[in-house]
Amino acid sequence: MSVKEKAKDLALSIKESEEFRNLKSAEARLSLDPGAQDLLLELKQKQHRILLAQQTGQQIQEAEIKAIEQLQTQLKLNTTLQALQKAQGELEKLMQEVNETIARELAQ
Repeated sequence: MSVKEKAKDLALSIKESEEFRNLKSAEARLSLDPGAQDLLLELKQKQHRILLAQQTGQQIQEAEIKAIEQLQTQLKLNTTLQALQKAQGELEKLMQEVNETIARELAQ
């Protein structure tokens, strides 16, 4: 079996993992929660405005910073987004463990 075939098998194993299934489930819940989607969109828009202001040398208004902080608090309290963040973290941990295993084996 070639390295690419083994990589494909690894990808299929990851897709079958609980961590991956949990992430897909959390993403599906997000797609059904317009309130959570609105919060994410609003945060991205505000962050983009601040980034543009920084890049153009404009001073960031205290009100903008406070608005983002309030929005981040709302995001943390949203159960759909909590589940998504948890699932992302679990899959990220799995991927890190896989990468570490590969690196360790290559180092031997």
